Amino acid sequence: MYVCKICENVKFDNYTSLSRHMGRTHKMDTIQFYVDYHLNGDWPLCKCGCGEQVKWSWQLKSFRELCHGHYSRIHNNWGSNSMAQARSAETRRKQYASGERQQWNKGLTKDTDESVRLNGELRSKAYTPEIKNEYSIRMRENRLNGVMPTLYGPKASRWKGGVSEVNIIARSDKRLYDEWKYPILVRDEFKCVECGGNDKGLHIHHNKESMCEIVKKHMPDINTITDFDLKKSIAAKIVDYHINNKVSGITLCGKCHENEHPSLNFG
Repeated sequence: MYVCKICENVKFDNYTSLSRHMGRTHKMDTIQFYVDYHLNGDWPLCKCGCGEQVKWSWQLKSFRELCHGHYSRIHNNWGSNSMAQARSAETRRKQYASGERQQWNKGLTKDTDESVRLNGELRSKAYTPEIKNEYSIRMRENRLNGVMPTLYGPKASRWKGGVSEVNIIARSDKRLYDEWKYPILVRDEFKCVECGGNDKGLHIHHNKESMCEIVKKHMPDINTITDFDLKKSIAAKIVDYHINNKVSGITLCGKCHENEHPSLNFG
């Protein structure tokens, strides 16, 4: 027996009779009836991971698997054609260099532009841990097979005069471990606060103010730092900042930390 969820006591022998009743009595269309009674009220979402609702197909008499235009996001020949990927990447680099192609949101922020804010919110919802991991694996493979050459030092797009060296010096400082990392480990009982069961290979994750933000605060306004003593003095200030300001951090195992920073490949 099939029961109307609105009338409660009205019963029908089959879905067809129930569907007719919902349309005539409660003005419910076929699509909404399918969602409420066949899918338990859960409207299906696009399988590409964008988070958008898919449309009904009268030909299929069911919902489509993907939104219009999203098929190429998961079905394309680029993944197996490294030469095509390399040529496309090179073409885009030349277009950006010449000014023919420009970043659509260049100079805009979520605080000043509504499109940037909405785009960020949608991408954040769709960027699940599974997709982050897939993206990390794909980027790693592209670097290893030469599709995306790894650029070092001044050639790198994010080069800021040796910030990474200052970062490394600060992270390896014994005082940072003794007076900032170790107390956090003790507080968290030397266990990952996410999975709770891993007590080996533990990391301290900056869960509020990132290490990158802290380093930027202490970097002098110059293009390149070549003096090692200067780098050590900056690293010392970064360590002092952690200790004096009691920077917030939590204990994570390598796997859980990689979920926070998938592109850094902690695992």
